[in-house]
Amino acid sequence: MSDIKIWKGNSTFILAAAGSAVGLGNIWKFPYMVGSNGGSAFVIVYLICILVIGLPVMASEILIGKYGRKSPINSLKKLSKDLNLNKNWYFLGVLGAIAGLLILSYYSVFAGMAFSYIFKIFPSGLENPSNYSSNYFGSLSSSPVILIFWHSIFLFFTCLIVGFGVVKGIGRSVNILMPFLFIFLLAVSAYSAYVGDLKSTLNFLFFPNFSALTPEVILSAMGQAFFSLSIGMGAIMAYGAYMPEKQVIGKTVLTIIFLDTFVAIAAGIAIFPIVFSNEYLEISAGPGLIFETLPVAFYSLPFGELFSIIFFILISIAALSSSISLLEPFTAWIEERKIIKRKIIVLLLGLSTWILGLGSIFSFNIWSEITFLGLNFLELLDYLTNNIMLPLGGFLVAILVGWLISEDFLQKNIKMNHLQFSVFKFFLKYVSAGSIVLIFFYSVL
Repeated sequence: MSDIKIWKGNSTFILAAAGSAVGLGNIWKFPYMVGSNGGSAFVIVYLICILVIGLPVMASEILIGKYGRKSPINSLKKLSKDLNLNKNWYFLGVLGAIAGLLILSYYSVFAGMAFSYIFKIFPSGLENPSNYSSNYFGSLSSSPVILIFWHSIFLFFTCLIVGFGVVKGIGRSVNILMPFLFIFLLAVSAYSAYVGDLKSTLNFLFFPNFSALTPEVILSAMGQAFFSLSIGMGAIMAYGAYMPEKQVIGKTVLTIIFLDTFVAIAAGIAIFPIVFSNEYLEISAGPGLIFETLPVAFYSLPFGELFSIIFFILISIAALSSSISLLEPFTAWIEERKIIKRKIIVLLLGLSTWILGLGSIFSFNIWSEITFLGLNFLELLDYLTNNIMLPLGGFLVAILVGWLISEDFLQKNIKMNHLQFSVFKFFLKYVSAGSIVLIFFYSVL
């Protein structure tokens, strides 16, 4: 790989990897997971799991990408050849690349819905804003034409960024998008803390009630920690190939995890004060909290319309920073075959993803009654990727790096002192791999 595809400076890789990890899972899913699973007790377990499960696997993915300096598929081929491992390990890269495209197909549908809310202004003087909000979301989700429009818009921006390349497209975009994401997140959090019930929020997030901990809550926290870091889908491995040679993997992963966790906690501070200050809102309202109930809460607050727009811009930026990482692994692999140019590759993959996304759109409306094994098309795709493909990918990474690669090779490439390396190897071999197995069985049974 030529130097033109290696990012200059440490910050670009950190922002890109953090952007991949920071997405709808942090700003949309994390708050309602906290609300549904006992508050701060869930948060504490989540933070522990981020460190003992997420950190070792993420570091392993970066190591593979940085060593191979190619797409995940070809980096795994190079690693297997150089270390005399089974040549079929490249299928791990294939698994991640396919999972990324499948996830992007329905991720862009939800991201498009969030994007549409930027331009949705509630009429003034509503007697029942709750009914208006519910009816609006109902009309949005029941209209294939409207959903296709916003799905197309979001995918267009995703493909545009990836099509411009690793440096001019992805690198440049994350250096613009991520600072704006942090600025908007801090602005909404400060506003929410000022107009809402901050005291109840802090008690809920930071003063644990361990009696709320159950095996189900612990496993839910483990699953959220695993999925929130974008591991198991090849995205972090792909970005590892563009990491500057002198950048230290261990310190970099800690920085990424800090940013990812900061966004998740800040999202809670942005949402919960408003929820606690409104007697008609529930902290455990679930996914509908973002699209149906929060707009109503913003409507009743000073400058609420402005901060509602900022909030959905924030969600859209987070979604876009993740979506480009979902498209890159497959794009990079085809580009390396030197058959067609990158822009054509992105166009073809984007079109394929757009067509697949129609199935998820129709699951809200004209295909809502069509099920397989009790799941509609969207639910089936989500189950296949999040419950099977990603845990399998993460588990295989842990096995490959933790059990099959020699310690001499790892120490040379991961650059940790003896104590740090021993802790890393232990958690990767036993804790990460074992926890992913538990997550897998919990999610499928």
